[in-house]
Amino acid sequence: MHKATLISLPVAFALGAAVLLLTPRHEPELAPETVALTARAFTFRPAGDYWQDARAIDAPARREQVQPSFEVMKYQVSQGEYARCVADGDCLPLSEGDTPRDDLPLTGVSLLDAQLYADWLTRRTGQRWRLPSDVEWAFFAGSRWADDALLIDDDGSNPARRWLARYSFEAETRTAESAQAQVRGSHGLNEFGIADLAGNVWEWTDSCHQRVKLDDQGEQLSRIDACSIRIAEGRHRAAINDFVRDARGGGCAVGQPPDNLGFRLVRDIP
Repeated sequence: MHKATLISLPVAFALGAAVLLLTPRHEPELAPETVALTARAFTFRPAGDYWQDARAIDAPARREQVQPSFEVMKYQVSQGEYARCVADGDCLPLSEGDTPRDDLPLTGVSLLDAQLYADWLTRRTGQRWRLPSDVEWAFFAGSRWADDALLIDDDGSNPARRWLARYSFEAETRTAESAQAQVRGSHGLNEFGIADLAGNVWEWTDSCHQRVKLDDQGEQLSRIDACSIRIAEGRHRAAINDFVRDARGGGCAVGQPPDNLGFRLVRDIP
């Protein structure tokens, strides 16, 4: 009996060491600053192309009641934060440039880049990080969210009318500021204490672009989700191919493309 115990001790020690090696070492101090949110109701207009009687129309507005089970990053992911993921080999490197800075938002990223970073941060911190949905983004953006309704009574005879109205609407949201991303916090805080929601960096969401057909009473007849195109939010909405890193070079089907593409994440609360 004593002999069997002596033999099992080294085995038990080896197994315990193996478990310690395989168990990930979480570093919650890597988690960025977040803002907690409280439940509220708000008016939301879904993104996508909406049709009724072969006419393009604004998506119907609806009331949303969100009871948040997440917190949101106060700032967009910075160049320095993303560089640490690249150094670990878990994120794809971006184009060569200046030394990454912690005070500048990351730009020039695709949807995949954002998702890889969220996965890395989840593993490193032991917390669940993800991209927000379009409705969640509108929820925490509050007064900084831009309703993209064109409010045009269109009979469908001239499709260019809505296209031109889209360009006009988005041009009005532009400012004379530089197209270069600016230091985090430069565009102020919204009423919830979240920074730079109406700045010159647009943010990826995980919501798919959709094409919806409504009947005469406004009830949905059909919906097609195009998940190779995702919704980005900023000073106006944009529908962008998921592989695009620089929307100024293409990716926005109608209207003016975003100046810069970045992202912020939400952290799910267990």
